[in-house]
Amino acid sequence: MRVGEHRPLGAAPAAAALLTLAAAVVVIAFGVIATSGVYGSRMAWLLGVALPLLATSMLLSCLAVRAPARARSDGPRRPPDDGRRVGRVIFVIAALLLGIPLALALVLLAVDALLFALHGVSLLF
Repeated sequence: MRVGEHRPLGAAPAAAALLTLAAAVVVIAFGVIATSGVYGSRMAWLLGVALPLLATSMLLSCLAVRAPARARSDGPRRPPDDGRRVGRVIFVIAALLLGIPLALALVLLAVDALLFALHGVSLLF
């Protein structure tokens, strides 16, 4: 390898993104949904463990998509598949799982704001 030459990362970021996504899904399934804990412990698992794992998975999947393609010299001419497709799928899944709690929080805040505004209007009349 020459000085200044970049070494292809291969599928390492995609594999790491897949592992962190799997860990986040396990934490969501057992630490948030299927636990007998109270609301605070569920929120602690969600905000403290699951959401950072999902964000890490999204970052690693971005690295997998942007990784340089490996050159293949064996076999017929095929497009290089070194984790880019897997990286895109992992990014979409992690973004959806990250967006669900955020969307629910925004909906709850909007409903609360509408109820507050409705109460304020009803006091005027």
